Amino acid sequence: MGTLEFSTFRRIAIVGVAKNCGKTTTLNALSAWAHDIDRTVGLASVGIDGETSDVLLGTSKPPVVVQEGQWLVSAENALHSSSAELEYATDLGIETPLGNLVVARVLSAGEVILAGLRHKADLKLAAEQLEQHGADLVLIDGAYGRVVAAHSDITDGVILSTGAVISPNVHRVAEKTNALVQRLSFPKIDVPWQIDLMQSAIEDERTLMGGESISAIQLPARSALVGLPKARKMWSRDVSAIAIPGLVSDRVGEELTRYGGHGRTLLVPDGTVVQCDAKVLKKLLRSFEIRALSASPVLAISLNPTSIQGHVLSEPVISQLLSSQWPNIPIFNPLVGLESGRPQIRTLGVDVGRD
Repeated sequence: MGTLEFSTFRRIAIVGVAKNCGKTTTLNALSAWAHDIDRTVGLASVGIDGETSDVLLGTSKPPVVVQEGQWLVSAENALHSSSAELEYATDLGIETPLGNLVVARVLSAGEVILAGLRHKADLKLAAEQLEQHGADLVLIDGAYGRVVAAHSDITDGVILSTGAVISPNVHRVAEKTNALVQRLSFPKIDVPWQIDLMQSAIEDERTLMGGESISAIQLPARSALVGLPKARKMWSRDVSAIAIPGLVSDRVGEELTRYGGHGRTLLVPDGTVVQCDAKVLKKLLRSFEIRALSASPVLAISLNPTSIQGHVLSEPVISQLLSSQWPNIPIFNPLVGLESGRPQIRTLGVDVGRD
C-alpha cells in the first residue's frame, strides 16, 4: 500500500481515458483531501463539469463539490444554479456561450458547475488568476478527448482517470489506458540539433525533417497530412528525425508507418498532440522513437472498476495489468476514500487471467 504525495505540485490536470471514467469523482476526492490538509484549492474545467446528467448520453453525473475558502473559474451563467454560496472576485473579460469567465470564492460548501474554458491560453490565464487569489493547488478537469490541460505549460502533472466504462474486457481497459499514459510519458528531446529542429518547426508552423549533419528540410506542404506522402522519397541516409508541430492523427501516424525502417525519431512539442489510437501508435513505435520538447509527468492513475453500463471489473486484475506496465505510477480508487489525509492507493498483486 502506497500513498499519493502532491506536496511539491501546484497545478494538476485530471484527464479521462474515456467519458464517465470518474474524473469528477477524482476531482472531488482530491479537492476534499487538499481542503482537509489546509491547502487552498482552485478549480477549473475544460468543457462543462458538474452537470447532473451527460448532455450526450443522458446518464447521471456526480456534481462538483466545493468547500468554503476554495476558489474557482467558471462561466458566470453556469454558476447561477450553484448551491454553494459564491462571491465573484474578478471578471476575466473572456466571453463564452455561458457568459464571461469569472473568478469566484466559495463562501459556503455546496455544488457548482465548472464551464467555459476551451483554449490553452484561457487555461493558463485561469490558473494564474486562481494562484493570484491565493490558491496553492489548482485542479483542472481536463474533459474527455481534451488533453490540452495536460500541457506542461499549464500543469505540473497529470492524473489519468480510467475504468470499466471503456470495456467489459480488462485487457482492453488496460490497453487504452496504457496508450494514453505512453503518449504523456514520451522522453524529452535531449539532443541539441533535435531541439533546434523542433523549435524551428513550431516557429515556422510546418513539419521539418533533419539530421545531425544537415540543415532542416521543409516538406512540400505545410500540413503534415498533405506533405508526408510527397516527402517519403526525400528521406535520405542523412535524415534521422522528423519534427511535427501539430496534430499526429491516425492518418498522420499511418503515413509515417509507410516510411519503413528503424532507428528514426519523431519529434513533437508534447505528448498531447499524439492522438492516434493504440493500434496505430504501437505500429508507429516499431519504426520511430517519439520524443517530446516538454512533458508533464503522470502522477497517478485513478481507477473506477464500475461502469454506467452495469458491469463491474476486477479491480485487482486491472491494477496488476497497469502496474506491470507502469510500476512507478500509483493507482487509486477515488471511491475508496482517504487514508491519513491522502488518497488511498491500490497496489494489489494478483495473477492476471484472460477475460
